[in-house]
Amino acid sequence: MPRFSIIIPLMGDERLFDQTLASILRDRSPSSEILVIHDGTYQDPHQLGDEITFVSTEKRCDLIAMFNLGVSLSSGDFIAFIRPGMELSPNWQLTVEDAFQKPHIASVSPLITTPAEPHKIVTAGVEAGIGFQRKLTGARWRTTPAKLNRVSPLGPTSWAAFYRRSAIEQIHPISENLSSVFLDQEIAMSLRTIGMGTKFSPETNLEVERAGLITGEQKLAHGQSAQRTYRRQSVAGASTLRTASLIVWDLLNAPLQPWRLQQAGGRISAVLHRREDREHGAYLTKLASENQLLLPLELPGRSLKESGMDLSTARRAA
Repeated sequence: MPRFSIIIPLMGDERLFDQTLASILRDRSPSSEILVIHDGTYQDPHQLGDEITFVSTEKRCDLIAMFNLGVSLSSGDFIAFIRPGMELSPNWQLTVEDAFQKPHIASVSPLITTPAEPHKIVTAGVEAGIGFQRKLTGARWRTTPAKLNRVSPLGPTSWAAFYRRSAIEQIHPISENLSSVFLDQEIAMSLRTIGMGTKFSPETNLEVERAGLITGEQKLAHGQSAQRTYRRQSVAGASTLRTASLIVWDLLNAPLQPWRLQQAGGRISAVLHRREDREHGAYLTKLASENQLLLPLELPGRSLKESGMDLSTARRAA
């Protein structure tokens, strides 16, 4: 069985894909497999079919669908989900395996920087921000030991994520009704809910060609998925008052930030998926009760006591 299954979703930019693939092939371990998921438009001009498994979706699909398909076809102990634009460091497999030593660690989040500014963090993972919006951990922080010690992500971003197969199989497939931008946050929160942990690995220092590839997506409105992603982790009813306050806040700030109007509409439309989200929440709760390696169900870096919330309140917030 391969030690690592490296999944690359190809969604258009073949130049970035070629750069990422070259960095993977340069230091690829014999105990790994590479799967490229594409929409049928890639023709393999370099004739790499003997080294790489190319899988066509035969239709235009998004990142979540590509992730689900890649996981279904992979066979490694660990899954590396790497998007075009990333360049892997020579020793990444060793540092990632080292980070997975403890059995309750379900994911490893690498340190991502750019060649132009290696002293600044692009992202060290993903977390849930105000209003449950997806937030990049440590963005623009300097890579000093003091700053790196403070990094505590909820999980890795979808740009470079490492997962333990046995953990991912418990929550696979990921709902394709969510926005693709929230793939990483959905996985991170689901793994945390079932009692699995994540580890930030600054030794796994990867580079992205430019920060805009990752940070640019933060300007988009994803109200529906932000609302649903958090609700899907709950075991009790959602707080209508809390949801209403978030919608009002978006509307009040819409004149200065027009995208908030779309975000408010997304939060309102999330009610249409209430049944699916509740069923998913119940499923995660069942998994948590069966997991013998339960962890405190709290956001990284903040205990429930420190945040002033009890567990039921935190889960009902969406």
